[in-house]
Amino acid sequence: MSRQPVLVPREIFRAYDIRGLALGADALLTPDLAIRVALAYAGLIDSAAQVVVGGDQRPTTPALQQAAIAGLLDAGLDVVDIGRAPSPLVYWATALLTQERPTAGLVVTASHNQPEDNGIKLLHTDAMPLLPEQIQVVADRVASGVSTGDRQGDRRLWSPRPAYVRSLAESFRVQRPLQVAIDPGNGVATVTARTALQAIGCEVVAINDDPEEPNPPHTADPQHAENVRELAKFVRESGADLGFAFDGDGDRLGLVDGRGRRATPDQVLALLAQDWLSTHPGASVQIDVKTSQAVIDHINGLGGHAKFGPVGHSLGKFAMRDTGIDFGGEASTHYYYRIDDPPHITDDAVRTACRIAELASRTPIEPLLDVVPRYRISPEVKISCPDDRKHAVSAAITEHARSRWPVNEIDGARINLSSAAAGGWCIIRASNTTPYLTIVAEARTDAGYEAVRRISADILAEQRLDPAPLLSQPPLD
Repeated sequence: MSRQPVLVPREIFRAYDIRGLALGADALLTPDLAIRVALAYAGLIDSAAQVVVGGDQRPTTPALQQAAIAGLLDAGLDVVDIGRAPSPLVYWATALLTQERPTAGLVVTASHNQPEDNGIKLLHTDAMPLLPEQIQVVADRVASGVSTGDRQGDRRLWSPRPAYVRSLAESFRVQRPLQVAIDPGNGVATVTARTALQAIGCEVVAINDDPEEPNPPHTADPQHAENVRELAKFVRESGADLGFAFDGDGDRLGLVDGRGRRATPDQVLALLAQDWLSTHPGASVQIDVKTSQAVIDHINGLGGHAKFGPVGHSLGKFAMRDTGIDFGGEASTHYYYRIDDPPHITDDAVRTACRIAELASRTPIEPLLDVVPRYRISPEVKISCPDDRKHAVSAAITEHARSRWPVNEIDGARINLSSAAAGGWCIIRASNTTPYLTIVAEARTDAGYEAVRRISADILAEQRLDPAPLLSQPPLD
């Protein structure tokens, strides 16, 4: 049986996943669309015999998850339904099962988006995400009509959590008693975070760990300081040794040290890189184009090699695979590892929390964070630019900038402005998911930061973009 062509809401087929409004009369991601996506996806992963399916805690997830399962079964694929699960648990289960039988993966989640949204992440049989162009192929197939398979697949229930937690307990162990505070943001990391940290020997205290909470006090997005303030206060009041904040689907991590200070994503990357290089001397560390020059200098000063990769978890993972790099991170609080058992590249926030807890049990992390140099850097500033124009504008900026300064073009234009200010640079790139250009500016001093910010604003103005959001933005503390 075939499903007829439909009008596809292209705007929800994004660079890294499918994500959009899923609740109410104006919903774009509906159970009917989820069935069609699953059928189209099944045709793209024809080497797979089965698919692991999990989902987050959102109110629309159960219906979308069951619809996706129905589509996969209709396509003739077997389904391993693991129920409520963080994205990295789906990755892990996919990699584990594919050792015996080619297994792909599907996650219903919108991560840190507003509660009314939802999404679908799609994986190959090596637990690698679909690339942006492959997600567009799925959209094309949905638009042209999709057909069911010659057989009906089988569905079974399975919980990979016990085996997953055991694997973390075999990899990490705290060396002294350690009290850890966690804030899953009422997201799906509640499924694994507490249990895993306890399994490696931590005492765990938690806030915002009820996935059924209808009104979370803050967004589950540790990239932004305001979402970690409650955890920092809790760490100070509870006397915990450190605190971990998780994003909505458990693949990004924020850190609070024992003094109740939020570590910036760049500081966390530097901390993890320092630990990695202590056991992998001279290794390359993948960073993204928004990474602070201070972190680059720190990694290189430790004998490592900071290597730029593209922004985004799918592109970042493929860059690591293609270059053979085993560890990396980016400013959005994704931290990546290539692991051997089961073999895959993962951005698992719970794994990263276990690694940091083990490190903190060996040596206080506060001095390790304090030695990371701090330059004057802006937050990620968004400048409105329509989706149909943003990539052309970004290309024009790149072309114009390269005539005046050295430019790294791996993902947008990271412009080296060290001739104007010590340690100075800016990145101007088109967002892959929203109608914006994103800008980060940095220099070693306040005066240098002002110079870099002014140059960046002039570049934007040359493209008839309003630089006011950047000009009004002081550097981060």
